[in-house]
Parts: sequence; structure tokens; C-alpha cells
Amino acid sequence: MNLEILISTMNSKFQKRNLNLTVSHLLIDQLTEKDEKGLAKSRNRAILLAQKDICLISDDDLEYFNDLEENIIKSFKDNMEADIITFCVQTPDNQPYKRYKEKSFWHTKKTIMRVSSVEIAFRLDSINKVNLRFDERFGLGSNFPTGEEIIFLSDALDKGLKILYIPINIVIHPIESSGKNYESIKLIEAKGAMFYRLFGFLGYGVSVLFAFKKSKESPYSLIKFYKLMINGIIKFRRKNI
Repeated sequence: MNLEILISTMNSKFQKRNLNLTVSHLLIDQLTEKDEKGLAKSRNRAILLAQKDICLISDDDLEYFNDLEENIIKSFKDNMEADIITFCVQTPDNQPYKRYKEKSFWHTKKTIMRVSSVEIAFRLDSINKVNLRFDERFGLGSNFPTGEEIIFLSDALDKGLKILYIPINIVIHPIESSGKNYESIKLIEAKGAMFYRLFGFLGYGVSVLFAFKKSKESPYSLIKFYKLMINGIIKFRRKNI
């Protein structure tokens, strides 16, 4: 069993860092002047070209723990029923990137909501057997710039794959996140579209709960925040009727 890191970058940003990355890795470099853009498209291109047993989703701004490969491979060997495993991320000052559970558990539709893409590793055979891919309508560089990893995991559960969480740090990531910029109208709209993609008409109700919680982190009122999410749902439905 072996590991391959699937790295997405733009305009050769990753290469300029000159990392001494000894683990097998596949780099997808999207150039500004080319037609194929978007993080989900980059991820899917990497999956298409991947060749190793286990793949780790990665970005171009990460640092990697020396025992990353050993820990990930051992986790899959010890949990043969797991098709996908999510791990933990640490910040540069040795703090957890987010609040993580201390014990392993099997993911549900509820728990995948807190997963970041760079926490995800999977058996390549498992996702290829069910033709699991990222929804290219979502993610950075698309019309709805968020949520591609949550949709990916939700689709995995719908297709019968098993997703395990294991509390092991694998990479280091800066604490900032574009997915939490609730000043961005486009991001808020994308959240609404994402919930509709995940839950259908129930997405309207889920959007109410999300707006009630997150509008406090934005410059918008609860009503305005919710209306923006509904705009996102409307835009998504118009494009996908």
C-alpha cells in the first residue's frame, strides 16, 4: 500500500516554494491564461491521473509532517473497511486548526459539515468503483466558491462509502480560511446553493439555521444574510433545471 499527495496550485505557486517533499505527489498547476480553472476541476484532474493506492487531497500552502505517509498508510491498514479517512490539521504555532474530537468515529451527514478538504485521504479504488468526483460547480474558481469537499463526502455516503475520522495531525495550515469570509456576498450565496445541492428543498430550512448562526459574523442582518443565501439557491436552480 502506498500514498500519493494530490496537490492543486495556480501559476506555479507550489513550485516556487521549493519544498523538499519526499512523499510521492502529483501536481496540478492551473495557469491563468488557460481555459480549465477551478479547484474542483483541479481535484478531479488529479484523481484521473492518480496511480497510488491511497490519495491525500492537498493545497499549495501546506507544510507536511515527516511521519505523514507512515501515519496515513497505517490508518488505512488498521481500518480496512474505511474507504475515506479524515485527519487533523495543525496551525504553524502548534495549535489545532479547529476543534477536533479526541476519539475516532464514523462520519455522518452531520459530522462531514466540519471537514476541510486537506484533511481528506481516500482509497483510489473505492472512489473509482462508484465514480465519485468533486462537483465542479462548487469550490474556489467556480460560480459557487465553497463547499466542494462537503458535497464530495456527502456524495460518498450516498454511494455507500464509509468515512472514518482519526485524530492524527498530518499537515500544517495557516489559520485563515476563505470559507469563513462572511463579508463576501458571493460566498454567502454559495452556502445557500451548497445546502440546496445537499438537501434539496430542505436546504431552505438548513439555510435559516445557518443564517441565524453565522450572520453574527458578518456585516449583514439576519434577514439580509438569509436573503443572500436564497439568492444563491435561486441562481443554482436556474443553472440546473
